[in-house]
Amino acid sequence: MTTSTRTSLTDRYVWTVTRQLPPESGPDVARELRGTIEETVEDRVAGGEDPESAERETILGLGDPDVLSREYGGRPNHLIGPAYFPAWVRLVKLLLVVIVPIAVLGNVIARSFGSDADFGAIIGGAATLAFQTAVHLVFWTALIFALVERNAGPLGRDQLVTTWNPDELADPADRARRTSLVEMVFEVVWTLVAIALCVWQWSGVGEGAFQVLDPDLAFGWQVLVVALLAVDVVVTVAAWARGGWNIPLAAVSLVSAVASGVVLVWLVLSEQLLTDLPREFGETFGVAADWTLSLPAVAVGIAIICGWEAVTALRRMRDTTRSEAQ
Repeated sequence: MTTSTRTSLTDRYVWTVTRQLPPESGPDVARELRGTIEETVEDRVAGGEDPESAERETILGLGDPDVLSREYGGRPNHLIGPAYFPAWVRLVKLLLVVIVPIAVLGNVIARSFGSDADFGAIIGGAATLAFQTAVHLVFWTALIFALVERNAGPLGRDQLVTTWNPDELADPADRARRTSLVEMVFEVVWTLVAIALCVWQWSGVGEGAFQVLDPDLAFGWQVLVVALLAVDVVVTVAAWARGGWNIPLAAVSLVSAVASGVVLVWLVLSEQLLTDLPREFGETFGVAADWTLSLPAVAVGIAIICGWEAVTALRRMRDTTRSEAQ
């Protein structure tokens, strides 16, 4: 009776371990594993343990049969191993900072000019698209790397994982002057989104959309605001293309930030930039407009944002000057 119980439990464990192993190695693993279990059980029984308890404790000590099966079969117990993980992270970061902003920009432009969606719907749809795109990028790249690690062998690894080169190490002394691809894409895409939203607002958003910018603003002011935003795009791309900032580019960025701050703050305080937002909000969403908008507070917010851009430009000029003096 005891032997029948012990044999049944051992057989189930051995079968679970070896069922996914190839035919050429499965029988050998089964014999080796069965012999290990029987020897360990005999030693425990000789030490005074109950046979059933000895068998159960032995199998518990061997651990999860699926984990043991993967060890025998040489299959990884992880989704992406350490050899592939750094390459996967680098690729995901690059795709996220390039694909997601482009997708968001295209969505905003398409919905701004091709539909009657209001401002909130456009922003909400863009946020949803950004999340979905990021999830798909992470999932599919992880799946590809996992499949390659398990099936491609050394050739597939050589195609995805490059040999590390010490020349790739960043120079801390030059870090402040360099414009990374991430920085360039982020700044350019979101500035283009801002330009698209300005054009959409000033052209009249139509019925059912939330009018934030005053469409009656003089055309010259509209052109000036858009031009200042476009300057940021040009300067950022130029800095990335040359591999770093220099004093002329940083100076242009500084002038653009200061000019943008002065123009926008003046337009806000003179009540030319924004519509009557409480009234527009009430008419668009059908709710009571029992709140007021503090134009000085808006002006302070704009000044802080433009001031931060100006400080960043000054820091770039300082770092460039120090680097050139060394």
